[in-house]
Amino acid sequence: MHQLPVEILEELLSWLSVKDLLRFKSVCKKWNSIISSQHFINLHLKKSISTPSRHRIFMPYRETFATVDYYGKDLDSDRKRPSVFMPRPEETIGKFLGGGTCDGLLCYLDRVTLRMCVWNPALRLSKTLDLKIPGIVRTLLFFWFGRESYDDEYKVVVGIRGRTESRNRTYLIKPFSDNCVTESTQSETDDLYFRSFDEGTLLRGTVHWLTVSPRINTVGSIGQCAVFTYNLGSRTLGKLSTPVGLDSNGVIGVMNGCLSAVYNARRGGCPIYEVWVMKEYGVKESWTKFMNISPRISDRISSSTRLKFVGVTDKGDLIVSCAPNFELLIYNVVENKSKTLVNYGNGSARMYVETLVFPRFA
Repeated sequence: MHQLPVEILEELLSWLSVKDLLRFKSVCKKWNSIISSQHFINLHLKKSISTPSRHRIFMPYRETFATVDYYGKDLDSDRKRPSVFMPRPEETIGKFLGGGTCDGLLCYLDRVTLRMCVWNPALRLSKTLDLKIPGIVRTLLFFWFGRESYDDEYKVVVGIRGRTESRNRTYLIKPFSDNCVTESTQSETDDLYFRSFDEGTLLRGTVHWLTVSPRINTVGSIGQCAVFTYNLGSRTLGKLSTPVGLDSNGVIGVMNGCLSAVYNARRGGCPIYEVWVMKEYGVKESWTKFMNISPRISDRISSSTRLKFVGVTDKGDLIVSCAPNFELLIYNVVENKSKTLVNYGNGSARMYVETLVFPRFA
């Protein structure tokens, strides 16, 4: 192995788990240099993302977390919960987990102080910093953490309402380069309601959040939904339509490379969930119903439950997270039946890969 060219060694090592790679850094200086290089970290990241067998589901709890595989082989069948829990960094306890996961990283945010913690569970490493936003923040409207591509830098998008400002503002922050605000955009969101659990959905270089705008008619106040957008490249704000019938309990996401929406089409009695996709991005008329999800998906689901797709197994079964109880299911579309992987939690499940990635602060 020591006589092999560096390129061959990199290819062989890139197929190993993070746990093994951390051990193998002690083999010799050459291996340590290879595994620690940014080139190898990116190579291993690409392999992990493109290899479904490396994908796992991250399940947050109050002071711990658990990773779940698609088929539940790591589950205690009697209690139907992950059999191994691992601790979270102290600075993440009680904080808001937003932005989903990106390259094996998770981002926690204190809504009051705007102190942020980025954590790589596989490396057991975390870093914290304060987001420097001018003025006094009154309300955190929305939040997103991630990056567009392997070559791009990590970013945070924050929407806030300040005490000294007449309108809401959207800030694009590059915390891993200079820890300061680089963009401030005035946004027409004073009458929009952003849900605190909506972490933002990245598609086509744009982050999407579901919003509700109050509207009064002869019956009373009802919520008119829209998708609020922020383009990372042009740094512009926008708005997209939603399927007819989508309400504040709906959830948006990405399915088959298209913007998707899931909502309960039957408000009373047994819920029936409709799944819609926007086949032509930005075109209102292209919203098309993709499928229905039967009420038999789980006995625990009620009319107030929000369904969100976490992923798809290699057999085509859907992995579904259910809020507010945060139940995690595998749903067999063909047979119209489900299996519970986790029957409770303290946050929405997220797809996750173990990587060596960690952004460095300047």
